[in-house]
Amino acid sequence: MNLAVGSYLAAIDMGSNSFHLLIAQREFDGWRAIHTEERRVQLAAGSDTGRLQSEAQHRALQCLRDYREIIARYAISEIHAVATASLRDVSNAEPFLSLVEGELGVRPTIISGEREAELVFRGVTAGLLSPNDGQYLVVDIGGGSTELAWGSATQMHGGVSVDVGCLRYLRHFPGGELQQRYFAAARDAAAKSFRHALADFPVSFTASPPQVIACSGTALAVGQVLMAQPGYPQSAGIRSMELRGLAADLSFFNSVEEVHYPGLAEDRRSIFASGVAIVLALFEVLNIDTMQLSQRSLREGIIENRLA
Repeated sequence: MNLAVGSYLAAIDMGSNSFHLLIAQREFDGWRAIHTEERRVQLAAGSDTGRLQSEAQHRALQCLRDYREIIARYAISEIHAVATASLRDVSNAEPFLSLVEGELGVRPTIISGEREAELVFRGVTAGLLSPNDGQYLVVDIGGGSTELAWGSATQMHGGVSVDVGCLRYLRHFPGGELQQRYFAAARDAAAKSFRHALADFPVSFTASPPQVIACSGTALAVGQVLMAQPGYPQSAGIRSMELRGLAADLSFFNSVEEVHYPGLAEDRRSIFASGVAIVLALFEVLNIDTMQLSQRSLREGIIENRLA
């Protein structure tokens, strides 16, 4: 069913670390964002036991109550809610989804990693101001997984989801200690997973190196810290030399909780070291010097997919 011009719709991305809300309005030639919001929920915290923890569920439901209040300010025609890595492999996902449905009035869809990669790719590439004829690799480093999607500005050719995420990778820092050997273990484990995943991509992927664009909280947090450094170009994205310097600088902290930098949000401090390790692993596996950044991601892909 086509939505009339002027109609409002909402997209909710229930990620492993953060929940995102996007309210969009249909226009003649597309749509425009009316309201965006991000909340750190850490739904996947403690779920390595195979179950969502009650504290995490409480945080999630409170966030969704707040989102419902925001949504109620608009004449919303549709709400599209998706859940990702945090709900794919837990035994109590269905009871939790029933609670969510009671709050939102709609039941979220648990999407596969491949579907997530597809929607992220669509959301990011649809927002390119001046797309070229080359290839793009879109990277979404989340709390529980990383999506890698490759293609042109108009079509995705391949996408995979890898069990590498900044929240999941806190397990490489036992007791929250931030030692270089723990950081190296996280980086090496991520690199191994990425090499295995990218081995399934066709030869043409490596024959013509793509432009790499990263989105979502982890990469954006790294970019914000780098851009807060004196003299760092604001449009440079993430550069290899400065990223390596940042990774080395983390050794001055004793624990992941102590990490603090200008430009780093308070709620990102504890997962920043694991995030840097994952980004650095991607730089090494892809052998790149620069990673561009995009503010668009899965939530925009949900809207683009609905209005296509």
